[in-house]
This record gives sequence, structure tokens and C-alpha cells, in this order.
Amino acid sequence: MRTTEVLFEPGRQDIVVTRTFAAPPDVVFAAMTDPELIPRWWGSRRFETTVEVMDVRRGGLWRFVTRQRSGAGTPYTFWGVYHDVVPGSLIVSTLQFEMGGPGHLQLVTDSFEATGDGGTLYTNVSLFQSVEDRDGWIPTDMESGIRDSLDLLDGVIGVTR
Repeated sequence: MRTTEVLFEPGRQDIVVTRTFAAPPDVVFAAMTDPELIPRWWGSRRFETTVEVMDVRRGGLWRFVTRQRSGAGTPYTFWGVYHDVVPGSLIVSTLQFEMGGPGHLQLVTDSFEATGDGGTLYTNVSLFQSVEDRDGWIPTDMESGIRDSLDLLDGVIGVTR
């Protein structure tokens, strides 16, 4: 099984995630930018995700709502703006947790690099406004959610190839 690395370095204001997929960059990119596929992997198995808006182009907006699969609790809404999109290679966007407050705005860079064996090295860097903002996310169980989401994405990629 492929492993996902999630790096929280002390004193830094970013989180770096890496994962290798056994599919070329254009296939991984397509799975991550198709609004029909997002609900199948985004937010982990604990949540179901609804894509309200997803306009993957420079200046385009996105907005996803996640809810516990049990239907209980508060819905969580995330949204942002695409600042740069290079198909098959790069996405730079913002991610904001709609409930607001410190630590809820990130600049996110997703890069897709061919590995030479037909695969993709996916790297996600989420840059927070401060170390304290970043550290506020660590106890939220986001690490297991990231790992689960990327495992689900790997399954989606395998089915759509």
C-alpha cells in the first residue's frame, strides 16, 4: 500500500503532504479537479461532501460542504479561490474554513510531478498565516483525515483509469 507523509515541522507555519500514485500526473490532476469525483474522496470516510461550486481556472471559486455520514452535527463549509492552475502540473488556491477565526485561511499549493515509472509524486503545501494558526489544526485529527482522503483518492484513480 502507498503511504502518505504528513509533515508538521515545529516552528513552521506550513503542513507538507506527499503521496505517490501509480497513475500519470494528468490522471491524478483530473481526479482532483472533477466535481463529480470530489464527493468520492474529499473529507475522508467519516464525512460526505457536496460540491456547491468548483470552477477550476485562475480566478475561479470553489465551495464544498462536508457533513458527518451519520447526519448529526454541524456541516463544515470550506471555500476558496484558484490563483493558478496548470493542468496536470499545479494548482495554487486558498482554502478557508467558513466558520472563520484564526487559523482558518490557508494558501495551498498542489503539485503533480511525473515519477518516471508512470506514476505521480503529489505534494500539497498548506501555508497558514502563522505557526499558531497551523498548530491549531494539529489536534483536530486532520492528519488521519488527510491519509484517509488520499487513500480514497487512490481508489478513485484506480477505478477511473
